[in-house]
Amino acid sequence: MHPDPLAWWQSEFGEIAPRGHLLRRALSAKWVRFHSLPDSKRYAESLEEYAEIEHRHHLVASALFNAGEPLYVFRAHHDEARLRGKARHQLAGRQFREALAVVPPISLGQDKEDRMYVRAFVSKWKPDFFEAAIRLLADWKEVGVSFVSPSTKNILCPYDGGMDVFTYSIAPEELRALFADWRSPRPDGL
Repeated sequence: MHPDPLAWWQSEFGEIAPRGHLLRRALSAKWVRFHSLPDSKRYAESLEEYAEIEHRHHLVASALFNAGEPLYVFRAHHDEARLRGKARHQLAGRQFREALAVVPPISLGQDKEDRMYVRAFVSKWKPDFFEAAIRLLADWKEVGVSFVSPSTKNILCPYDGGMDVFTYSIAPEELRALFADWRSPRPDGL
């Protein structure tokens, strides 16, 4: 039987959608944020800066995930319709499985109209599409994507400008120390 990442997510995290800013509120003790570029620069302007983004994301992900480990890849959006025919939701050429991923909206707990639609697929670390996915997220061509280990519950939520990390297998303080230069100087860590 193929694993159902959406059922797993709901059993572990309930109605919290797999988005960094939402998880940060609920899992603040597990949260660490890292910036993708020096001086908190948000967008790359050169090949060297894109290489730095990929380097940082790869190192942080490698601290969270083991080689060949199964990963769930989630995408959570507001009001995302099911695509019909040959059109399918995808990330960097990997298709979200409609049969597994279409679920009732996960409530954000504010009101009944404010909901997220979550889709998912199963992959492995190091997925062949990771660099392409990070590039799309860094350029804000994709949003709301999370990489999650079902064995450790570690979560990586890349976004344009950085990544929110929720760690269960390594102490957040240890992760902060490993990549201290990539953190914000702000006291709140943002």
